[in-house]
Amino acid sequence: MQALPWWQTIPLFLIIIGILVIVHELGHYLAARRFGVEAPEFGVGFPPRLLTFWKTNGRLEIQGRKIVIPKNFVLPEGLKAGTWVTYKTETQNGKAVLSGLAPVDDESRGLMHASQVQLLDRGTEFTLNAIPLGGFVRMNEDDSSTAPNAFVSKPAWQRAIILVAGVTMNFILAFLVFIALAWWAPQSVTAATTTIVSVMPNTPAAVADLRAGDSIVSVNGVDVKNNREKMLQQLIANCEKPVKLGVERLDPRGRAQLLEITLTPKPSGEIACALGVRITVDVGAKITAVAPNSIAASLGLREGDALVKVGDFTMLATDGGAFGGRLRDEQDLAAHLSDFYKVDSLVIVRYLRDSVPYETKVKIPADLSPEQANLGLNFHMTLPQAFGEASSQMYIALTSVPRALRDMVGNISRGQSSGVVGPAGIGQIIAEGTPSGGLPFIISVIGVLSLNLAIFNLFPIPGLDGGRLIFVLAEMIMRGRKLDPRKEGYIHLAGFMFLLMLIFVISYFDVTRMLSGKSPFGP
Repeated sequence: MQALPWWQTIPLFLIIIGILVIVHELGHYLAARRFGVEAPEFGVGFPPRLLTFWKTNGRLEIQGRKIVIPKNFVLPEGLKAGTWVTYKTETQNGKAVLSGLAPVDDESRGLMHASQVQLLDRGTEFTLNAIPLGGFVRMNEDDSSTAPNAFVSKPAWQRAIILVAGVTMNFILAFLVFIALAWWAPQSVTAATTTIVSVMPNTPAAVADLRAGDSIVSVNGVDVKNNREKMLQQLIANCEKPVKLGVERLDPRGRAQLLEITLTPKPSGEIACALGVRITVDVGAKITAVAPNSIAASLGLREGDALVKVGDFTMLATDGGAFGGRLRDEQDLAAHLSDFYKVDSLVIVRYLRDSVPYETKVKIPADLSPEQANLGLNFHMTLPQAFGEASSQMYIALTSVPRALRDMVGNISRGQSSGVVGPAGIGQIIAEGTPSGGLPFIISVIGVLSLNLAIFNLFPIPGLDGGRLIFVLAEMIMRGRKLDPRKEGYIHLAGFMFLLMLIFVISYFDVTRMLSGKSPFGP
């Protein structure tokens, strides 16, 4: 399988992670600023700091006056709310702008005209840091702070909103990505057939002389043609027992022969019951509309089906390049049929319906008009359709979380791959998927990872946003009573250590898979 080299994969990985982190932290930052929480730093990456690439103006309140602190104004060390100072301002664009400030000690306070700082907001420094695996918003979170713009000084409901703002932004990003992809490009639908791509050595299939190109049509007399799930159900029900397979095999003249082959399926690694074969996967473009009285309508094709192939034209492009794995659309189909079908031709049309492959035949006339060249099919969604498709994808992802967690825990407890991927696994997915998927694949990865990051961060695990939210909600239920900050800190530290251990376990399986030469996209 073609894959990106490491020197391209790593920068692309960091860019994708950077986008997700910046969007997440931007949610926290905007919510904090909306509620007046001081946020001295917005960091991309983790320290040490490399540079400060932007800084906002600060704000000072003295004697009820709101004063702007210019971004280049250097404040005295140790200045905080409650400090007595002397100050000077000048008016710019109708606003009081700080031009001078000096702290006053207690002894000198009575000898000069001093005022007390009521609120101090130093503005925000936007920084680039050396460790490019995350980001942060540093807020005024000192548990002992009494400043009105400290995080701990805000009502519990405001702190709760600030905590969930990050995952909210990730949900929004994922939703917008899914809408854009559904609107921009045809949606792919896949279905595993029962046609064999390859036979692995020293397996039941190899012993029984099954071959690449064979198609399994029945198991013990039960029709399973092009229905992989039904075939697997029959094999699992008869695991480690002799079964009779009905197999279609093409002879040298291309005619189908029906053979009966007996073999005994057996468990293999993580597979409950296996023959030792790899199965063809059909990839089709989802049909969004079928024109009335068109060729496609006469074939019985309908909205929601997925077109796989028309004659020698496949909807999945295989022309290589950065977009070699893209799905073609109705314009590509029309151009091909107009260019290559100059005489009346009877061709096979392959399509998917409810994830099951079907075939039918259609006559392509030599005088095919430009209006009929796409067979009356459309593969692009309208904006409302894209909105509905994105909503459906979000719903499916959210409702599958309990099952995914159950499978992950079960697999890890059995010493098997967790079924999820960590940083190394994400890197492998990017490396192997980008050459064929191109830009649409990269964008889809951003959407999927953004959604997963949002879901994961909501888990009530100490150290995550969801874990911190639990403590705030508990405070609201107990009407303002807080847990000892030191104890809460220890709990979050324990949660952080648990997360590191989980990442280590997941990464172990990722690295093991990579070293064994296996792909995250299949066996």
